[in-house]
Amino acid sequence: MRWRGLVAVVTLLATGIVGGFALAAYLEPSPVVTGRPTPVAAAEPSFPVDPPMPMKPDPTEPPLGTGLPMREVSVGTPTSRFCFPAPADWVRIETVSNEVKYKLAGNPDNTFILRVEQVLSQHEQIPNMVKRAVEDMERDQEQVKIPLGHRTYDSLVNISYVYDGYRRFAFRTWLDVTNSGQAEAEIAITGRAVDVVGMEELMAKVIAGIRAC
Repeated sequence: MRWRGLVAVVTLLATGIVGGFALAAYLEPSPVVTGRPTPVAAAEPSFPVDPPMPMKPDPTEPPLGTGLPMREVSVGTPTSRFCFPAPADWVRIETVSNEVKYKLAGNPDNTFILRVEQVLSQHEQIPNMVKRAVEDMERDQEQVKIPLGHRTYDSLVNISYVYDGYRRFAFRTWLDVTNSGQAEAEIAITGRAVDVVGMEELMAKVIAGIRAC
């Protein structure tokens, strides 16, 4: 009888151990999963990033001055022409029927340039011209900077971008010269950081003096 009792005890103990493991497994909480698994962001970029190109030094020609003597010039054809003031000693370059450029003789192109264009044939409202100019610049140029408040209803005032490795600054405005209800003329002046004061004054003079002629 003793060995039969011992077998019974061992059997009960084994059954208890197995049952204990089963009970523990049943009571152990399962991990809760919510949502879909997403990758964890890496601490560093996982793909190569090109560093910004170093800026080329600006040409050392003297900055665009203020108080420049002016003379009247024109753009357009005899049947559709605008007259406007340009610096007296600047030369005319890259002339086409509806666009002219002026710059100081002997200066590189990446110093300062005045450009005036007839845009009446585009039949666009002034705000649309401004919007398109911003879109074109952001698509075609690098590191475009348009500070808050420097984009207005009819102008881009002292904005900048990188072209061919040079940081360029620009003033651009669109005018309805004859009250046609749409943009008729675009005036643009580009230059270096040292030219900004002179560019601002020159723009004001051209705006004040442009007219149909």
